[in-house]
Amino acid sequence: MGDRELRAVCIERMNTAETVYLTTIGADGYPHTRAVLNLRNREEYLEQARLYADHDDDFMVLLVTNTCSRKRTEIEANPKIGVYYCHPKASFGLSLIGEVEIADDLALKQAVWCEGWERYFPTGRPDDPDFTLLRLFPTEARGWNG
Repeated sequence: MGDRELRAVCIERMNTAETVYLTTIGADGYPHTRAVLNLRNREEYLEQARLYADHDDDFMVLLVTNTCSRKRTEIEANPKIGVYYCHPKASFGLSLIGEVEIADDLALKQAVWCEGWERYFPTGRPDDPDFTLLRLFPTEARGWNG
């Protein structure tokens, strides 16, 4: 499989994975991994799919969390993270690593916002102070496919 074909497979699998796993480094120096929403999943987040239209080459990842969360605290202390997409039945896994940024751009937050997130963020709006948007442009990708 050539590089172009492999990238296409990776993007397709990112776009269809039910969950993405986020790993941060805790104050204890150990990795902390948890499942987060996969905003690239086109079945669940069709409106957000357009945000990735120009990001097949750079594998950009957008993630959301609460400002008061341990994830945010750990990222502020050490922005080096990993994200992992997998399809076990298809023998596929993709690990992306890099330094994540906290994206404070209100227009981007509005574009990412989903109806129903009021249960996570008290004001029910993308300008909620507890709504944190994270953006990763990975510096390394590793994976397996069959």
